[in-house]
Amino acid sequence: MCDSVGEGRLSPWTVSDLTTAERALLTGFRQWFRHGTAGAMAAMRASFGVAGVPSSALLPLFALLGTFAVTNAGRPAFRCPSCSRVGMDEMAVLDALAAMQAGEGDVTTQVFDRWLPLVALTMATDSARELANILDGARIRLPRRRPARLIALAAE
Repeated sequence: MCDSVGEGRLSPWTVSDLTTAERALLTGFRQWFRHGTAGAMAAMRASFGVAGVPSSALLPLFALLGTFAVTNAGRPAFRCPSCSRVGMDEMAVLDALAAMQAGEGDVTTQVFDRWLPLVALTMATDSARELANILDGARIRLPRRRPARLIALAAE
């Protein structure tokens, strides 16, 4: 049963629409926001293992997620781990990582700037770059789904 009622706008995507790597990252995001680093570690390792994501990706992922815990930072709306729908904020974060892989770090910065103060934004962008490099090294490419454009249109 999903307890994500009222947690942000939904994207047009469901979890089953995502690649294996995207599902692993999304599971990691959701687990971390619900249970913190210690509570999410086992689930993240398991989902990363299934997706072929190297365990070395955990450190930059935790660093990235930790930037949202700083004072004055906003938080993207992450749904519960069992939710079959994907939220707009969740897709924005996944697309920000895909943009970093595609060499579009400015897009990543623009997405994270919605939630983070300057110092945290710099740390998040550096962590996203490191995570993107690890995924590239494992030959895992995240597809660009461009939800940031959908978010901008919805805000108008």
